[in-house]
Amino acid sequence: MALAVAVGAPPVTGLYTAIFAGAAASIFGGSRFNITGPTAALVPLLSSVALQHGFEALPMVGLMAGVLLIAMSYFKLGRLVRFMPGTVIVGFTAGIALSIAFGQLNNLLAVTGTDPHLEHFHEKLWNTFQQIETAHATTIGIGLAALALLFTWVRIQRRVRQVKLVPGPLIAVVLFTALTWGLDIATPTLASRYGELPTKIPTPSFDFFDLGIIFDLLPSAVAVAILASVESLLCAVVADGMARSPERHNPDRELLGQGIANLISPIMGGIPATAAIARTAAGVRSGGTSRMIGVFHSLTVLIALVVLGPLAGNIPIAVLAAILIFTAWNIAEVPELTRLIRRAPRQDVMVLIATILITLFFDLTYAIGFGIIASAFLLIQQLIKLPAAKPLLPDDSGRVPEVSPELSALMQQRPDIAFFTAQGFLSFHSVATFEYELNLDVSKPLILRMKDVSHIDTSGLLTLEGVIEHRHNHGARIMLTALQPQMLATLDRFGILDKVGRDNVFAETRQAIAAIDRPAEPVLASG
Repeated sequence: MALAVAVGAPPVTGLYTAIFAGAAASIFGGSRFNITGPTAALVPLLSSVALQHGFEALPMVGLMAGVLLIAMSYFKLGRLVRFMPGTVIVGFTAGIALSIAFGQLNNLLAVTGTDPHLEHFHEKLWNTFQQIETAHATTIGIGLAALALLFTWVRIQRRVRQVKLVPGPLIAVVLFTALTWGLDIATPTLASRYGELPTKIPTPSFDFFDLGIIFDLLPSAVAVAILASVESLLCAVVADGMARSPERHNPDRELLGQGIANLISPIMGGIPATAAIARTAAGVRSGGTSRMIGVFHSLTVLIALVVLGPLAGNIPIAVLAAILIFTAWNIAEVPELTRLIRRAPRQDVMVLIATILITLFFDLTYAIGFGIIASAFLLIQQLIKLPAAKPLLPDDSGRVPEVSPELSALMQQRPDIAFFTAQGFLSFHSVATFEYELNLDVSKPLILRMKDVSHIDTSGLLTLEGVIEHRHNHGARIMLTALQPQMLATLDRFGILDKVGRDNVFAETRQAIAAIDRPAEPVLASG
């Protein structure tokens, strides 16, 4: 309910999401442990959609995101999602957490008169400070007390094993709802703001479907699909580690399950959903071993809605705000974030902080895009520093370290030959230095050892072809040795073997050395 309120939707939509999306994801997904429903990670995205198009547009976004997730599953993109840089994930998660926490200030302080149409973090924060004189002291006290209880309960759980499975948010809701209702304390509640919660199961409906806004909502739907896939697959990885079971989740099937969940949720009155790490972890700690744990979670929420729905209207809004601030603290992983900022490489810290700030002040989509591009740029920058080709020369010990002692001795007997090794990826990032190194001296025949080349792309092939032509134009010989079978097939298909001459391709470097005649010894003039 708190997450639904945070995005500007009626509280009951959060319960419908947990019931129907949760059951569908557990049944059709690829993880035995993931528990799906509304999550804090989606709050900034969905609240932005609700501000621009109204909360009525949220089901449409969920439906579109569901289609995209199913498409991602069909094209086997599950494993690719897991390669998103860690600094980007930590960055946008921390940005989301800060956005959620500051976004709940109005509810925690019971501030009135603020502009509900403001979208960006800094605008909403400044607007709250402008209306701070309208804050309600009693509501502030309830919210801070609930927040204190939540953090205290975590410490109690660490010390008292018997209460470990009792969630702090449940304790806070029950306790402060009872206090405010029993003592008749004046404070905003769910019922005073949103009306009483319905206690019946909704009927399927497509009333939300609107073709006219598909293109307007497409960027948001793409962002929701990406974030849902990342969140769900990370959650599955965490759950696998906690369960310590040899069986692992199927990432592509998990995307399928999340896609079906996001198709069903809007039809049943819910909002977009993804797997929730906190709920999943609680399920694993409670001994869950199969996907039925998510189904029973959904059934429990359904029973709670039908039985306890009339009482839920008495929950103070400030308590829900405290729960969301507590959730934001947890998902931000503040101790881990602090450690990264203090100890991670400087360039990674810059990407991390920039991703946080872009998430806060602009948009999560921009933050993810920037983080991925910046991380890729830094990776390429590091790869450029690695030599793609280097001469095989003896070190201080008197031998060539990259080869066997026997081959090293043989190479040092032939100073008339230039020996080079190619290594790593021969790609667009490295071909310039590769070409420069091999074209420095054409006075000697060149043996290019390619045993350590693991990949070559079109840029690498064209550059190697150019190096061969350059040496041939200067009357110099070039020989390729120690090619891996896959590399040999690639060069053959591109025509490199014909270009260099098949009699200049050898399985072993020693064979290439033997194929080059020694230069004639100079004849000494007799006295």
